Amino acid sequence: MRRLPRLGSFAAWALLFVAAIAVRVLRFGLVFTAGGVRFPHGADELYHVRRIWFSVVNFPASLPFDPYLNHPLGAKPVWPPLFDWSIAAVARALVGPADQGAVEVIAAWAPPVLGAAAVLAAAWLARRTFSPAAGWVTGALLVVQPAHVFYSQLGEVDHHVAVGLFLLLLVAAAMRVAGPVATSGPRAAVATGVAAAAAILLWPGSLLHVMVVQAFLVVQLLATREQAMARARTRALAALHATATFVLLPFCAGRSWEQFGAVSPLVLSNLQPLWFGAGAAALSLVGWLWSRPALGADRARRLGSALGLAGLGLACAWIGVPGLAESLSNAASWFEADPFLGVISEMQPLLFAKGPFDPALAHDQFSYLFWAYPLAAAWLGGQAVRERRGEVGLLLTWSTASCVLALLQHRFTDAAGPAFALVLGPALALSVRAARRRFPTRSKALVAVTLLCFAAATSPYADTYRGDLLASLAARRGVPLLSNPRVRQRIVLERVGRWVKQNTPTTEGYLDPALRPAYGVLSAWGHGHLLRYYAERPMVEDNFGPYAGGAGFEQARAYYASRDEAAGAEIADRLGARYAVAGPRGSGQSQPVRGSLAARLALLPGVPLPALSRHRLVFVADDSDLAREPGQRPWTLAVYEVVRGARVVGRAPEASRVSFELSLPLGSGPPLRYKANAAVAATGAYEIRLPYPSEAGYVVRSGTRAGSLGLSEADVREGRTVQGPSFER
Repeated sequence: MRRLPRLGSFAAWALLFVAAIAVRVLRFGLVFTAGGVRFPHGADELYHVRRIWFSVVNFPASLPFDPYLNHPLGAKPVWPPLFDWSIAAVARALVGPADQGAVEVIAAWAPPVLGAAAVLAAAWLARRTFSPAAGWVTGALLVVQPAHVFYSQLGEVDHHVAVGLFLLLLVAAAMRVAGPVATSGPRAAVATGVAAAAAILLWPGSLLHVMVVQAFLVVQLLATREQAMARARTRALAALHATATFVLLPFCAGRSWEQFGAVSPLVLSNLQPLWFGAGAAALSLVGWLWSRPALGADRARRLGSALGLAGLGLACAWIGVPGLAESLSNAASWFEADPFLGVISEMQPLLFAKGPFDPALAHDQFSYLFWAYPLAAAWLGGQAVRERRGEVGLLLTWSTASCVLALLQHRFTDAAGPAFALVLGPALALSVRAARRRFPTRSKALVAVTLLCFAAATSPYADTYRGDLLASLAARRGVPLLSNPRVRQRIVLERVGRWVKQNTPTTEGYLDPALRPAYGVLSAWGHGHLLRYYAERPMVEDNFGPYAGGAGFEQARAYYASRDEAAGAEIADRLGARYAVAGPRGSGQSQPVRGSLAARLALLPGVPLPALSRHRLVFVADDSDLAREPGQRPWTLAVYEVVRGARVVGRAPEASRVSFELSLPLGSGPPLRYKANAAVAATGAYEIRLPYPSEAGYVVRSGTRAGSLGLSEADVREGRTVQGPSFER
């Protein structure tokens, strides 16, 4: 058997890179379709792609305010622009602003390229820190690890893939700072500061990971025995914090959010440069204090002076920075149970994703080696303590913290994936090397057993990748594998979005935030990003939930929950929402209850068309033409236009009610029947609002007598009063 190329050679890195790309593009047939690029989940990717397309067209602008969010107010996107802007810069250089489809292709390829780069970075870091064998094993683990592949697969255009890469670069640079100061030099501190700032500019939540690195370096500083070494570490940390402050200031200083305030860690705000700037100032002051014999002569005095200064600084910040206490309290609620956050899959605990304890997701994402992590971390940690390798201690601290965060919320696997591989890879390589030394005559047998155990441990991956590959190949051959409900629902949503774009009045401001759109669209929050992208219409609520303005999120919930149609229509009028998309999920924030507007708007098999007066059905899309498992019900979305409705008045003194019926041809299916009843008052008068125009006329019945009524588009849209048939003898 030929040996693998030596890790460090071009062939070795090329092999790892190609293998990582290959695993991450297994879904190519599902992403690159005959109709163009289909992004895997149709959620966050499509807002990233919206901003990428915006920046390509308006380069170098980055859409700081989006009038198509939180209609009618608009909102600032909560994601920083760095990830989308960087992809847009590449797309602008390669294909330009003339071809949106080509820009989508470049965006779809960005995640696997960044993911493969992260594989190389992890392998290089393991090789540098431990051994070439550790690099190979770490790289092999990360190549096939679903926890990392998920965010780096083809079409998964999300900042998390870049966050994982830059956190690796942050840790690699910080390990130089944690090592012997004499050998690290100031470049390591500057590089660490730049990497920390870049990770935060990709996603403000990266501050959690940065704080782990900061905490380790500060504890290491306080534990340093020699005064000269302690002062050298202080200078390095001050330079690190000053560099991060300098990089963050242009993007954060002066930013204030109506919803989050001016010092929130959830978004780019004054908090990030304030945090690093205060750290730089405090560390510089500590270094000066420690140069004095009275405070720097021994470790106890240095510790006391540093803790005293830190306590004083935190107290002053807590009291003197307006809104800081409230902002930090709101940020802490990120990890608390919430009616909205509770339905987002990526925010579920890894081992309790569906409520009770269930390790299946951990096995699927990390393999059965998941349970070996504590042993591996403890073993490597013991070696680091014995050998006094501070850089390994930093790596293990960050890795363990990242894995703990993933246990709390699944979305932190963007960093936990590489962190897990960076502990298990070296531990496996070192254990095999130790066994080969112990049993030198059975070296090949040990390697074979290790490979078999590795294959068994990662066996949960097989079904996922086999299914992706088969589905992809079938899709390329034109065989529809659409029994998955998520795939069918995604196609129905695309149909709705494209119909809205082609059949409703165009709105301004999609690529020019200086213009305000004339109307918006109501839909379930989880459908918002997709419908906005394909319909190019503003959404009242979307996948940002309460974090992009918040007003639209609350008003959409009130609209769909309304028990009275008139009250719901009034909310829509107030919002300037001309169209509403209705389906089984209502607002998406909770299941529709019987009698609510959400339940009345939803079209269900066997249920008559609702007798509404302010909403007219204009389009229906379902998955009846797509492959489904036996017994699965069709999934239907209906598009309604909110209109004033024609006010029809008349007389029928000898009846208790008057019925109005209309046949509605929609699409290629059979026509739908609309029927509404008007109660007749004691005076013999009746009144009703009708939402549909009809040249052929409604069939109007009062007892055994019949008549007809024609309504124009203007009658319905302007709410005109129209004389209806009278049934007086």
